[in-house]
Amino acid sequence: MCFVLAFGSTAATSADGHGADRHQQLVSTGDETSLWPYTSSATAFEERTLAINVLINGDPAETRRHLEERSRGDWNETAPDEEDVSETDSEDVVGTETAWRSADGSTRYVYVSTGNETDEGVWLDESYQLHDGDYLGSREHIRAYESPDPDEEWTAIQAHSEHWDWFRLSHTVDSAEDSQRYVEREFMDRRYVSNVSRVHLGNGRGFDSDGWVTVVDLESGDPPFHVAIVGLLPGLLLASRVSTRTSFPNSVAARVPRALCLAGSLLGLYLFVRFGAIAVEARLEGIDPRFIAAAFYPLLAVGLPVCTYYFARSLDRPTAFAAGSIGFATAILLDYTLLGVTRLPLNVLVHRFSTAVALGFIAVGASHTVRVDPEDHDFVRLGALLWVVTLLVPLLRFL
Repeated sequence: MCFVLAFGSTAATSADGHGADRHQQLVSTGDETSLWPYTSSATAFEERTLAINVLINGDPAETRRHLEERSRGDWNETAPDEEDVSETDSEDVVGTETAWRSADGSTRYVYVSTGNETDEGVWLDESYQLHDGDYLGSREHIRAYESPDPDEEWTAIQAHSEHWDWFRLSHTVDSAEDSQRYVEREFMDRRYVSNVSRVHLGNGRGFDSDGWVTVVDLESGDPPFHVAIVGLLPGLLLASRVSTRTSFPNSVAARVPRALCLAGSLLGLYLFVRFGAIAVEARLEGIDPRFIAAAFYPLLAVGLPVCTYYFARSLDRPTAFAAGSIGFATAILLDYTLLGVTRLPLNVLVHRFSTAVALGFIAVGASHTVRVDPEDHDFVRLGALLWVVTLLVPLLRFL
C-alpha cells in the first residue's frame, strides 16, 4: 500500500450538528478511502489533538493480534553440519516484543473520507486502545483506528507516552515521537513484517510531531511500597551525621534535622501516593484505576499541607519556607525521574512552582517565629488559599 497526499474540501460535523467546510489535508490510504492524519477530541477539525504517527498495511485483525501477543521464539545456534528442520512457518509467528494490554482513555476521533468526493466522510472513534505500563504511573498508549471499508486492510495508530498527573486527575502527554519509535521497534526484524519505513505526510502540527509517519507492511498476512521509605532514609542519616559531626551552633544544628524531617515527610508522602497507587493497581487488576486514584487523592490534597504545618512548627520562617517548598519540588523532580518523564508543558511547570510556593507559605505560617509574633503574618491563610486554588484550577476543565 502506498500512502500519498490528497487535498480536498472536507465537511466537518461539529458536536452540535452544524456543518462547516474545511480545506483539509488528507492521506490516501486506498482506492476508496482517505484519512485526515490527526486525532480530534470531538467530531470537528477545530478540536485537533495529536498526529497519527503509525500506519500499518495488513489485516486489521492480524495487526491487533500481533500487538496483543508477545513473541515467544526460542532461538539457538545451528552447527554448520546440521540442518534446521524445525523452522516455524512464518504464518505461525505472531506477536511483538511487548504484550500490549487493553487500555482505558478518553475518546479521540479521526476523519475518513469513504467516497470519491472528499466531503463524503465519517468520524470514527477508536477501534481499540492498548497500553504498556501503569495507568497511575507512566505508560506507552496507542489508539488504533481500523479501515471502515472491509475491502481495504489498514490500521492507523496514534501512539504517545504519558503519565498520570495527580493534580489534573488525568494523563499528561510527554512525547509522541518517543512512542512512535517504541512502536516502530516492535515491528522491526519480525518475520511477518516485509518492510518498516517512514514517509513524510506533513502532519507536523500535533504536539511533538515532525510530520514523518512510520509505515509498517505486514506479510499477507512490592518494591513500589518501599520507595517512599527509602526516600526518607538518606535525609535522616544525613541529619544524624550533621548533628554529631559538625561544629554548627546549637540553634543551627537543631534546625537542620527538623528541616530535613519536613522536606522528607513531603517527599515520602508524595512518592507513597504515586507508587502506592501503582502497586494497588497492579494487585487489583479488575478495578477501574480511577477508583484507586479517588482513594489516594485525599492523601495528596490534605496530607501535604497537614504534614507541612505539623513539621514546620519548630522552625523559623526562612528555614520553614525553604524546607517546605524545596522538599515538595524535590519530590516532584524525583517522581518524574523515576517515571522517566523528560519533558513537561510550560503550564505544568508554572503550576508546580505555584504549589511549592503555597506549601512554603503554609510552613512559614506554622513556624515558631510567626506563632510567637502573629501580628500581620497571616501566612497560613494565604498559603491555604493558594493551595486550594492550585488544586481547583486544573480541575475546572471537568465543569
